[in-house]
Amino acid sequence: MALNREDNDTIVRLLERDTADFDGPNRHLAHTRNRRRVALLAVAVLLLLAVVLTPLLRQHHNHSSAVRPMPVASAATAASPHATQARQRTVAGVPVGYLDTRAGAEAAAANYAVAYGSAAMFRTQQRNAIVDAIADPNVTTALRAQLDQTFSAVLARFGLDADGNPPKGQTFVDRTLPAGVRLLSYTDTKAQVAVWTAGLVGLTGSGSTLPVAEAWNTATVTLHWVDGDWKWVAFTQTDGPTPISGMQAPSNADVIADAVRGFEGLPYAS
Repeated sequence: MALNREDNDTIVRLLERDTADFDGPNRHLAHTRNRRRVALLAVAVLLLLAVVLTPLLRQHHNHSSAVRPMPVASAATAASPHATQARQRTVAGVPVGYLDTRAGAEAAAANYAVAYGSAAMFRTQQRNAIVDAIADPNVTTALRAQLDQTFSAVLARFGLDADGNPPKGQTFVDRTLPAGVRLLSYTDTKAQVAVWTAGLVGLTGSGSTLPVAEAWNTATVTLHWVDGDWKWVAFTQTDGPTPISGMQAPSNADVIADAVRGFEGLPYAS
């Protein structure tokens, strides 16, 4: 998952399909071009999602209850008065039910970023279930409708049909892998967490013109304490920090496809 900006002049550019031969002498150049194409497609999705999600959710929280100052405590996981309300469980494949603590907010932000940056978001039924699990219930109906429109507009750019299915013989990959979290602010009713992530996105399988590539980003997630759990309120996303790539030669498409089938995505915080 990639870049989100909040200005009104954002332009999204999507490259045309590159016909370079990946097995020929221009393989390195073709690989570089396709990595750029994948990154731009990920940018497109995040820009669209951010435009939909952030204003919609924020307008419902301008009247939120006053928050108390963060208590002075030596332990990073100091509990709030209602910290014991949480009950860890899984809804729509997403871990929910967090303690109202700093560590609970960090875990929620990381796991919600994983869910929001997944291939499941490209399928209507799964997307609706994820939104219901992580977002403030006051906005889920409107958010569903907005996201349906957003994803319908980008499916073809990823080579997917109207139901989110990839071409026959190929597998669509979209995974978000948290590398770390940083708590930016915290009270027992509101938290903001930066989640540094690596993303994998692309198509594996015979004939793929969009090979799986990585993209590094930082998502800033705003959470509110709603009905005994941390709920997703808003986010922004920026590129990087991005490590140097190229210490290892990229694996071929068959190896990537086997890895995708053999390694399930996991939540990275609890």
